[in-house]
Amino acid sequence: MSFQSRNRLTIEQNLFATPAASGVAAPPSFRERLALTVAVWRERTAARRCLARMDARSLRDAGISPAAAAYESGKPFWQSMGGLR
Repeated sequence: MSFQSRNRLTIEQNLFATPAASGVAAPPSFRERLALTVAVWRERTAARRCLARMDARSLRDAGISPAAAAYESGKPFWQSMGGLR
């Protein structure tokens, strides 16, 4: 069972997306950006809690060192997820 996919968080990709050069799409409002930011923070918190609960065997199966898991799970929610491999 793998803990983290190789792709970044799905919500985080759309957080600071800029509109197309043609100007068709309006930039996200402050409320939308705030909601996306809070959603990213909640997703990071949940991922780090899950990572902290993983045992050594699960970490080894995922290719994550215990030191990297401990470091990542101890980071605050506002910092982005780092590479665990």
